[in-house]
Amino acid sequence: MSREQELSDLKQMKGMSVKTEDEAGVISIRDDPSEYTARINLRWKGNHHVSDFNLDKLGRILDSEDETEHTGWVVAERPVNASVGTTIPLLK
Repeated sequence: MSREQELSDLKQMKGMSVKTEDEAGVISIRDDPSEYTARINLRWKGNHHVSDFNLDKLGRILDSEDETEHTGWVVAERPVNASVGTTIPLLK
């Protein structure tokens, strides 16, 4: 992903809000047709890591990483089971 795309994603994130500390919200999805994957960017409140959320709800997860205190991303095989605005609950 280019630096310009990352900055664009961060600008989008600032306008999105997550309603509770028990969920992460999908803020963007970027397809990578050559790899048949999608990068899904998430945002949350509270003291969590991306791995604290039920990522399996998105599909088959290949990789994930925290970016900031309240954001992270996952790479999933396509098709993904999410769209912008989808919420992902914490693992129970």
